Amino acid sequence: MTDILKYDGKRCVVTGAASGMGAACAQTLTDMGAEVFALDVQDIKASVHRAIKVDLMSEASIDNALGEIEGEIDCLFNCAGLPGAPRFSALDTCLVNIVGLRHVTESLLPRIKDGGAIASITSVAGMGYPKNQEKVHEFLDTPDFESAKAWCEANPDVANGYLFSKQSIIGYTYRRAAELSARRIRINCLSPAPTDTPMMPAFHEQIPKEAMDEHFQAPIGRNATPEEMAEPLILLNSEASRFVSGVNLFVDYGYTGQVFCGQRPGLLV
Repeated sequence: MTDILKYDGKRCVVTGAASGMGAACAQTLTDMGAEVFALDVQDIKASVHRAIKVDLMSEASIDNALGEIEGEIDCLFNCAGLPGAPRFSALDTCLVNIVGLRHVTESLLPRIKDGGAIASITSVAGMGYPKNQEKVHEFLDTPDFESAKAWCEANPDVANGYLFSKQSIIGYTYRRAAELSARRIRINCLSPAPTDTPMMPAFHEQIPKEAMDEHFQAPIGRNATPEEMAEPLILLNSEASRFVSGVNLFVDYGYTGQVFCGQRPGLLV
């Protein structure tokens, strides 16, 4: 049987590896023969090559964690994320979901092998990116962690937490794809439908479960499992997707299709 994904022996970094989609990604990659460096602020249970503590709200913590990863890597999986209010402030949510994500990515880029790949988890909640594109790219024009943090602090009406951070991951993916093509490094992101992870109860504190199911659940009539998101993310960074870059892959069993063709209200666009 031909292995079209080709992860055996690959060196992979996974953020958010302690739970949910990140944990499923880290364990699946390990099972496929990859050497996985797993990063999270919480304890990591997956049987990875190395588990490293990191706080994505802190530039220094990110730099220290990445300093513990020796040599080149093949793939980066940005899976860490916060759900936003009421458990986390808008600023903290933006720091983890996009400011920290970008700092991890840009810091590792010199060590990602030519021909490597980056995949990030965003959300169907980011589907309003086109209408907010100008502000997203104004934010992304900031050159580093501290200036990005300062921009969020100065623009709290725009940098409103979960929605803006997820829109910004999409914008970041789009604008870096062509720039990284000179090194044949691909960058994509994945927009999950509601998924049964430890984060889901926090979403229900914002939107009652009944309303979430009515307005955002996939047409198949259930939430996804973490593995149903981790596996397409792994596909995006694999050799089987070697001509795929600059893509935001909606994994929602047709939810966004319904929205885009007018079969369902587009509450997020």
